[in-house]
Amino acid sequence: MLMRSNNFFKIIIFIFYLLYLVLGLLIYKDFGITTDEEFQRYSGFYWLQYILNFTPFENLKLVVEGKLLEISSFTLPNPKDFPFYGVIFDLPLAFYESLFQINDSQNYFYLRHKVNFLLFFISSIYVYKILRNRFNENFLTIVGILLYITSPRIFGDSFFNNKDIVFLSLITISIYYCFKVIDNFNYKNIFLFSLIAAIATSARIIGVFLPISLILIKLFGELDKKFDLNFLTKILIFLFLYFLFLTILWPYLWDDPLTNFLKAFSIFSNYIIDIKFLFDGSYVSSKKLPLLYIPTWIIISTPVFTIICFIIGYSFCFRRILLNVLNIEKKKDIWINKEEEKDFYIFANFTLIVAYLIFSNTVLYNGWRQVYFLHFFIVYFAFFGIKYFFIYLTVLRNLKGYVVLVYLLIILLPIFQIYKLHPFQSFYFNSLISKKNIHNYYEVDYWGLSGRNFLEKLIKINNDKEKIKVAVASWIPLNRSLSILNYENKEKIEIFGQNYHEANYIFLNNTSEVNKYYNKKYEIPKNYEKIEELIIGKILVYEIFKKKINNSP
Repeated sequence: MLMRSNNFFKIIIFIFYLLYLVLGLLIYKDFGITTDEEFQRYSGFYWLQYILNFTPFENLKLVVEGKLLEISSFTLPNPKDFPFYGVIFDLPLAFYESLFQINDSQNYFYLRHKVNFLLFFISSIYVYKILRNRFNENFLTIVGILLYITSPRIFGDSFFNNKDIVFLSLITISIYYCFKVIDNFNYKNIFLFSLIAAIATSARIIGVFLPISLILIKLFGELDKKFDLNFLTKILIFLFLYFLFLTILWPYLWDDPLTNFLKAFSIFSNYIIDIKFLFDGSYVSSKKLPLLYIPTWIIISTPVFTIICFIIGYSFCFRRILLNVLNIEKKKDIWINKEEEKDFYIFANFTLIVAYLIFSNTVLYNGWRQVYFLHFFIVYFAFFGIKYFFIYLTVLRNLKGYVVLVYLLIILLPIFQIYKLHPFQSFYFNSLISKKNIHNYYEVDYWGLSGRNFLEKLIKINNDKEKIKVAVASWIPLNRSLSILNYENKEKIEIFGQNYHEANYIFLNNTSEVNKYYNKKYEIPKNYEKIEELIIGKILVYEIFKKKINNSP
């Protein structure tokens, strides 16, 4: 009977993931392009050129050189002057684009979006494996997977965010192999975790927390035991393999691995770019963030039920760890089994990373996207909350009928928001924000994602055969959005930046690097009138202004 139930569950899981995969492959072309994607692409070609210098592939070198010359501008500093970004995602795609001569901008950005989604899709499979490994649940696990993939902002970004979602995906996969090491500290698991953890760290330096914390936990667990040479050998082999793989996978480290690694970590904590942006109605500097910046963004842009379940789950883990610490003389350890050791590992990493980010003055900007990797930790603790609801309603209260209602609320509300906001799920705010005109309090379209929608709408409402001349009342480089259009539509648009007098239309998306309440840099000229706007929920995403026709003789 149990085997039949397990087989049925496997069929359900297979169908679930198949439907999710089909959905992603149907909609990945719906999304716009962000201001950073051109930089990410350039970075891939820059490091591909660096690697090709060690090879005899002259034809490929010429192709890559041509690609670099085509990319004229991007938001972030040139990789030559600022080489600290990981390229584990961008470099293979640069190689693929060069090898197969993908020259149409729409096609290579579609490729990037598809691969971005596929990597996140794979990470969602690992969420299933992690939850099964730790909790040994069947159908309840599906709820946990849905928490991971249906958080609207995460869902939307999973199709185009080549940095933060890529890192979230790699961190999630890494944690599964870390759990395998906790289960069995053998050479196979050591090899796999060192490789995957190195891949994650090569994407973003903060990934180093995962292997270091595992080593510390393993060493702590051996304190009251006799010296074990075999254990120490495994630790040293793990460290050697981890840094070996990291050096191989991150070309920036090739010249001087240790020095460059320390530089990269230092840059992460003291990022040089100072950006002003809107937070809770005031403009703040990326170098002087409020202490509650990260918690605030997570709370207001994550589904409410996920937050509630997370608070319950995190509190449960904290209470159990605290009791174990207080009774350590009796129990002789902070955990009593492998499951509790895994919980402690997740708890310690989440707590220490958040504390580090808050108190180290690490520079962050544009919401909490740079720490989207925390999403997995939130889901992990939220799953504890879900189990609490299950036990409370079924065992303690005998209210089995309410279990389905609770789970439907947890699952269906975010799915409805995803459907409602498509393809702007990345602009999601939950019901905890009751303020009207949210765009006057928080950054919304900081990446210029709506640029594609704006340009396509402008083409539809403009029947003139002449080129559509557009100016931009924002620091967003709208010309990037042209890259995601097909060739025919691309040729219809001409963009003039802030040269309003040369344009017939103005794009305003309320994103500014200056305090728009005092600085009139992006003020709309009086000879323009608003003709169109995009409103999503309570958010005014952008407005279209058209130059007034002068009928005077």
